[in-house]
Amino acid sequence: MKARFTTEQPAVRWQPLDQGMVDVTICLNGQEVTDESSQVDEFGETHTTKDAYWEYDFHQFREKAENINQETVDANPEYYLEYVPDQPENLEEQVKSQAQTIQMLTECVLEMSETVYG
Repeated sequence: MKARFTTEQPAVRWQPLDQGMVDVTICLNGQEVTDESSQVDEFGETHTTKDAYWEYDFHQFREKAENINQETVDANPEYYLEYVPDQPENLEEQVKSQAQTIQMLTECVLEMSETVYG
């Protein structure tokens, strides 16, 4: 994805957040671009303006700080232009996983009670 900024950007911006999360912004291959536009005012006069900005290959994501390392991102920002954090399980997957855990624990308790009480 491309993004435009009015000022030059660092390749990596690392923003620690609450609850052990971090926002990472990647801006690579920056080019200074100038756009020229013309407008005619109510008196029929043409006014030309030039707008300068920086255009970058851009990616931004939020990740658990324990899953990503700032030094690694700084050393290899190109790799993170396409990075997609792991998505948390949806509610249905969480319930299914918990049901499997409960079943396994129930079987363990039954086995232990057979061993203890014979």
